[in-house]
Amino acid sequence: MNSMSYNSDSDDKSSTNGSVLHVGGGSSNLSTSNATSMSGQELLEEKDKMFQTESRQVVKLKRVVLLIMVLAAIGISSCVYVVMSQAQKKQQEGLYYSASAKLLSTFQEIATNRLAALGSLSAQTTAYAIDGQANKTWPFVAVSWWQQRCHTILSLSGALYIRLNPFIPSELRAEWEKYSFNSTDAAWHAEGLDYQKALGFDKFGFQFDPTKVVERTTIEPELILNGLANHIYRLDEEKINAIIEPSTGPYLVGWQMSPVFVRTLGNRNLLTDPESADTSKIAFDTGTAVVGGMEYAPDSTSVNASQQSSFYSSLLSIQRRKSTAYISTPVTRVFLPVWSTFDRDTRKPVALLSALIRWESYFVNVLPEDLRGITIVLDNQCEDVYTFSISGREPTPVGLGDLHDPKFSRFGRMASFDDIDAIDDGSHYGVPLNHDNCTYTMTSYPSQEMVNEYQTNLPALVTLAVALVFAFTLGMFLLYDKLVERRQTLVLRRAEQTTAIVQSLFPKKVAEKLIQQKHNNDILASTNQKLNKFLEGDEQGKSCLADLFPACTVLFADISGFTAWSSTRDPSQVFHLLESIYNAFDALAKARKVFKVETIGDCYVAVTGLPDPQPNHAVIMARFASECMIKLKEVTQMLEITLGPDTTSLSMRVGLHSGPVTAGVLRGAKSRFQLFGDTVNTASRMESTGEREKIQVSQETANMLTVAGKSHWLTPRKDTVNAKGKGVLQTYWLRLQSKQSAGSIASSGGTQSSDTDALLDADVPIDDSTEAALKHDRKVDWMTELLGDFLKQIVAKQPKDRALEDLEMSEELIGINEIVEAISLPRFDANAPTEERDWRTIQVHPVVSQQLRDLVSIIASMYRNNPFHNFEHACHVTMSIAKHLKRIVTPDLDINEDEKKACSKNKSAALALLHDYTHGINSDAIAHFAIIFSGLIHDVDHRGISNAQLEKEEPALAKHFQHKSLAEQNSLEIAWTLFMSDQFTELRQCLFCTKDDFLRFRSLLVNQVMATDIFDKELNALRKARWDKAWSEQASGYDMDALRATIVLEHIIQASDVAHTMQHWHIYRKWNRLLFHEMMIAFRAGRLGTVAPSAFWYQGELGFFDGYIIPLAKKLKDCKVFGVNSDECLNYAMRNRAEWEVRGEEIVSELVREFADMDGPGGDAQYSFV
Repeated sequence: MNSMSYNSDSDDKSSTNGSVLHVGGGSSNLSTSNATSMSGQELLEEKDKMFQTESRQVVKLKRVVLLIMVLAAIGISSCVYVVMSQAQKKQQEGLYYSASAKLLSTFQEIATNRLAALGSLSAQTTAYAIDGQANKTWPFVAVSWWQQRCHTILSLSGALYIRLNPFIPSELRAEWEKYSFNSTDAAWHAEGLDYQKALGFDKFGFQFDPTKVVERTTIEPELILNGLANHIYRLDEEKINAIIEPSTGPYLVGWQMSPVFVRTLGNRNLLTDPESADTSKIAFDTGTAVVGGMEYAPDSTSVNASQQSSFYSSLLSIQRRKSTAYISTPVTRVFLPVWSTFDRDTRKPVALLSALIRWESYFVNVLPEDLRGITIVLDNQCEDVYTFSISGREPTPVGLGDLHDPKFSRFGRMASFDDIDAIDDGSHYGVPLNHDNCTYTMTSYPSQEMVNEYQTNLPALVTLAVALVFAFTLGMFLLYDKLVERRQTLVLRRAEQTTAIVQSLFPKKVAEKLIQQKHNNDILASTNQKLNKFLEGDEQGKSCLADLFPACTVLFADISGFTAWSSTRDPSQVFHLLESIYNAFDALAKARKVFKVETIGDCYVAVTGLPDPQPNHAVIMARFASECMIKLKEVTQMLEITLGPDTTSLSMRVGLHSGPVTAGVLRGAKSRFQLFGDTVNTASRMESTGEREKIQVSQETANMLTVAGKSHWLTPRKDTVNAKGKGVLQTYWLRLQSKQSAGSIASSGGTQSSDTDALLDADVPIDDSTEAALKHDRKVDWMTELLGDFLKQIVAKQPKDRALEDLEMSEELIGINEIVEAISLPRFDANAPTEERDWRTIQVHPVVSQQLRDLVSIIASMYRNNPFHNFEHACHVTMSIAKHLKRIVTPDLDINEDEKKACSKNKSAALALLHDYTHGINSDAIAHFAIIFSGLIHDVDHRGISNAQLEKEEPALAKHFQHKSLAEQNSLEIAWTLFMSDQFTELRQCLFCTKDDFLRFRSLLVNQVMATDIFDKELNALRKARWDKAWSEQASGYDMDALRATIVLEHIIQASDVAHTMQHWHIYRKWNRLLFHEMMIAFRAGRLGTVAPSAFWYQGELGFFDGYIIPLAKKLKDCKVFGVNSDECLNYAMRNRAEWEVRGEEIVSELVREFADMDGPGGDAQYSFV
């Protein structure tokens, strides 16, 4: 590379200078240098010993004092703490086991005492049917004074309600339905209501109608639910409609109950009730008492309260004699058989007595008020588990499942209904308790609340008191030790940093020599002090650190096309590319033992053969160069989605030369390891005279590769190279390949070739159509990635609980009619920064991501195969938009010190300043997405002709668009119709939070696309008047910010549409060439008037620069929001204009000849120019 500062004249002298100190490579001086001197490693070891000697006594004293103080504190505190803690623990355990025994006893009493009350009612019912109703048989039995009999039983059993459920055989159904609805025995219902009213229960809501829904939705006229049902019925599957029981029986129907309601559950069939069917059938078939599963309903006070919630609340209010809300805790149905006789051998169930019990009520007032923190877990060994916490007299629901603290599991104590065989009903044998169904158990545990309640802080306080005795002395000691340790750490860290810097700048032996020289003069000085003196130049009279390395190979590698590529990118993207490439090369260099000398811009310099001799240095460097070529392709392909189109078009030009090299430390303000000599200059010439994607090697390097048996890697260059200062040189192209692929036999040495030999053999040529398709897909991927980032920024600013709004636009849209003078962007919201999410963490739904890619892909396919107005140009325009937009979003603000302090303390203040500086553009993610999207669509379906010609060829289209901006409106309409199709519904819903966002997006899109028509006189006049209005001295206020924001956004797309004129000369030449060919094609087809473009191309470009490009670039600067981007655009525009003025006529002649060749015999008229 010609810019490298290596001078051959001075190099010849430096290689023979007798004063040069030899420190490595092929020199023998290093081995005969001072034998008593120390290497860098030895110096580091001595430094460590010095630190150890200085601190040894301090460390010993520290350890002794710390040990004594810590042991004393631990010993005394531990003894007190253990003794007092054990006493507390025993007290807590005693309280827990006493409370647990009481709770477990209460649980078993539910079956032995509480349910025994229900057993006695069952026995009374059996006796009543035998003694009092001798003239009647089951099921035609109604127990007299039912409410009075149940009143005490409800209190003793703790049940919420009791119900008698007689068994109805199929053949007695009709008779039963007549009896239960019309007979005098049905009077129990009215008598019960009167009894409860006399007791005052009516004020607790007992008149709540639990069958209100059934009554409202009954659809069978034969079914009457007024009072008691006249038919046996059931609820349908939705539990809404009451229907006459369709089954043929038998039936278990609800009959007498207490408490009684206006609308009872009488005559509802239990055997078809999902909540009761299984349990009631087991009880009736087995003749046993069955405790059912746990049932729940929502809290009666919640918005989700159900009919069942209100029913439970009414029952609780009656039980407690006061209005009581139901809290969602488990209730259970219990079923006991009613017998036909008391004879154990002949009895059989004729009815079931059912009751609803609420488990929580059984544990009220069991424990004393001051005993807190007992957890009980109720489990029916099937699917139902519920946890309560008991603190004092009231149990508290915890929730479903076993929720006890696992660390107290070993203290669990359990009681079970398995230990109870029968429920006492007053007979000799009682009612057998069914254990085949889910059997209930209850387990009690202590909790952390109990531990905290009875655990005092006395042990901790005593321990703290003892510890405080030592705290002050120990703290002062540790402070002293910390200061000493900090000093040592700082010294060591600076020494290590200095050593690391030296070793990164210089080869290992040179770095050791640097440290060694300073050490010889001042062995007590630290490494940092030594290097500082050296870098400060305090080394007058000392010998130079340099050496001659007689056998080296130097590599110069330059990235071809980098300068033009970088002119279209943001600086951060340029450095991201260079970092990625150079890091990959550095990894290869480390693996190959290649020494990287430096990087200068896009040039990479490396050498083999130093500091340690490498006999095969030429082979190593050849392999390294080839691997770098491959690695560059891998890195650019990987980065193209991030850095944009044409990244993969970057390639390398590499030059190699072998020979002696003078290398050493060049002292000065910033000491560096440098290479000098003719070998370096020749290697630079090999690179500068080479070609893209090729490695050029000199004759000397070729000779070494031939000696190493690698002649099959070499191909002589057909033409000779006339290198500056070297004359005419014969060079070779290097391409690694195996001998078999080169058509030669194996070398006589029998050495097998490395895997790298065949790296390039695997390269399979890709045909032009496949390469074009891959390139097109990469552009689509990049465009999707770019739009996806802006989509994430939109989502990050949206509220999480946003509601979807209608995004349709009913009226017919014509772009020319929608152009507005100013588009109002959202005002700054000071609260938004605290709620906004980091957009980089946003995960967009896969459906939305796929729709975004489909949208980009379809739009790309709508571009015609024009040389200029094509999808590639749309990508180029969009890339320029993104570059300008990034400068606006992250501008360089010129603010005073007070503003800087306010912004550093308050993020909202900083964002407000950015909002005002950019006229609101910085804060509006919708605007960012809109202008990027406009770059994508602005030339969709472009025909490669002017608007005037398009109006002639398609009058219907011209009429539709009112004879204005036909191509622009057509692109806008096609893209908008696609965007609004059902295929992209989820994408639109993700983009737009409100209808205002949607309408603003449409308005922005129209203004941006229409701004690309720069030849419409009316539109240009409107833009000029708007510019004068926006940047006049009197302009200010929110409306003026909207006007300026609109102008800035339009100038972005206008500048980006002609971005090639404000970029590197090569970029300008590429797109100027393509535009020329497009217009020549139109001219040849009779679609561009009678004058060939070649006739006016030279003067036309100068006029275009003077009349539009340069004034546009100056306006970018006048907008004051683009920072250095505006300077860059103006500078490139001025340089390109000057270059065109000098070379333009010659270039036009070349373009004419090129078009003639392409359009002539054998020409294929393909326009994939680079």
